[in-house]
Amino acid sequence: MNASPPAESLHQRTKDLMRAEVATTAIRLFLDRGFDETTVDDICAAAGLSRRSFFRYFPAKEDVVFNLVGRVIGQGCHHLVTAPPEEDIWSALRASMDTFADWIDTDPDHALALLKLIRSSANLRVSHLDHVDRWRTEAVGIIASRLGLDPDESLYPAVIASAGFGAFNAALTAWTTSNATLDLRTLLDESFAALTPHQPPAAKRG
Repeated sequence: MNASPPAESLHQRTKDLMRAEVATTAIRLFLDRGFDETTVDDICAAAGLSRRSFFRYFPAKEDVVFNLVGRVIGQGCHHLVTAPPEEDIWSALRASMDTFADWIDTDPDHALALLKLIRSSANLRVSHLDHVDRWRTEAVGIIASRLGLDPDESLYPAVIASAGFGAFNAALTAWTTSNATLDLRTLLDESFAALTPHQPPAAKRG
C-alpha cells in the first residue's frame, strides 16, 4: 500500500495549480483588454476568487506576468552554475540565455503577445527590467565564483554580467519588434559577438 504524500507537498501542489489557473485567467484578460485597463477586481471576478485570495498567490498585479519569467531566470542561473568548468564564462553566459529562447519556442505567438504587452505598459517595463537585473545580479555571483574572484574587489564579474544582459535586452527587443520573424538565438549570437571581453584577471591565491 502506497503511503499518502506529505501534507505540505500536497498543499504546495494545490497552491501551485491554483496560482497557474489564476495567472492563465489574468493573462487572458491582459491580452484582451490591456494590462493597465484590467483591475485586480476584474481578475478576481473572472477567476472566481476574492481579492484576499488573489494577493495570497501574487503580491501585485505585475507578478502575474512575471511568475513564469522568474522560473525561466532560475533555469538560466542553474545552467550557468552547471556549465562545464572548461567553458569560458562569456560562452557560458550566452548559453544560459537559451532558456529564454526555449520558453519562446514552446509558444512563439503567446510569448510575442506577452512581450508586446510588457512593452505597452510603463509598469510592466519597469518590472521586466527589475527581473532581468535580478538575473544579472545572480549571474555576477556565479561568474565570480567560477573565476575565483571576489566581486567586492574585482569589477570583472559585474562588467561581464552587465555587458551580457545588455546584449540580451538588445536581442530580445529586436526579436519582439520583428514580430518573431527573426530567430532569437541568432540575435543573441550576434549581440554577444559584438562584444569581445578581455581575459579575466587571475584569481587570488591563499
